[in-house]
Amino acid sequence: MRAVVSAAPVYAALARRELDTVLPIGSSLEELSAGVWLLSTRGSFADRTAELSRTVFVRHCCPVSAEVPFAADSPATLAAELLPAALGCLRGVCCVQVQVRILPASRTLSPGPLAAHLRAALNGAGVHAVGGPADLALSLVITDNLAFLGCSPVKQNLSPWPGGEARLRRDPAEISRAARKLEEAMILFRVEAPPGGRAVDLGAAPGGYTAFLLARGLQVVAVDTGQLSSGLVGKPGLTFLRGPAHGIPLPVGPFDLLTADLSWDPLRAVECALRFRPLLTSGAHGIFTIKFFGGDPLNIVARARRRLEAGYRVLAVRHLFHDRDEATAHLRA
Repeated sequence: MRAVVSAAPVYAALARRELDTVLPIGSSLEELSAGVWLLSTRGSFADRTAELSRTVFVRHCCPVSAEVPFAADSPATLAAELLPAALGCLRGVCCVQVQVRILPASRTLSPGPLAAHLRAALNGAGVHAVGGPADLALSLVITDNLAFLGCSPVKQNLSPWPGGEARLRRDPAEISRAARKLEEAMILFRVEAPPGGRAVDLGAAPGGYTAFLLARGLQVVAVDTGQLSSGLVGKPGLTFLRGPAHGIPLPVGPFDLLTADLSWDPLRAVECALRFRPLLTSGAHGIFTIKFFGGDPLNIVARARRRLEAGYRVLAVRHLFHDRDEATAHLRA
């Protein structure tokens, strides 16, 4: 089995450490670009991605069923060259999302036009190819003179975005980039905002998470020592408790969702999440940020995870595209 495995370039060394730990003996990794490897290993793609889902810094994995050398330098010509291999990957497939990733060392191609031309070619050949969400993805990874192609269920790719790069549209009214971080986490971890539900947001200021949750119909109790953005003052559904999450009198629950993006020592932040745990409904989701603060990230995540497990099920910890020196944990009460 071959696959393209991706991580953030800045954390490629840590991703490689994790890969060396979880992959079977005899697996090989060939670097295609910074933080991108061609994996050759035994077993099925589903088995390998199940193991990779336990890593923190591996963002994306897509299978390689075909490898096509090419010389074309236009999207239309390259799509025509790739069509036979793409159809070979899609035998029996009725509907597929086309995902294209162009690695930095490649020719001057753009993913959007190439994906559009390949979708048109596939539709002309009888395959319903779409640009939006679908259960299956045809993944193309383009290097300088090679195209790697494979088809897989999107849920097995570790991320619904090519390379795990969640390039979400910026809302002109957003208060901070944190809103996109929360949006990415909720999509990646499949967390639904319950309509009319209640959320508690720890470390809320200036209000990126809070504004995102309010816009999706939740009532929000925001907690922080700092002040929220003036644009949130008086918003329906918002209660602001100014004070530290570790010491403020607990609000009245219950809550259906906990979010916490606290700029503190990670273990201190964990204690805040544990303090609010009794206020959560059974099965409530949590989105919790683990800050690295210059230590060994894998060790910090392991310690925070062990402590979180005193009150939560920790379903995943991942370094998101919108994370900086931090990782995001998905919790269930």
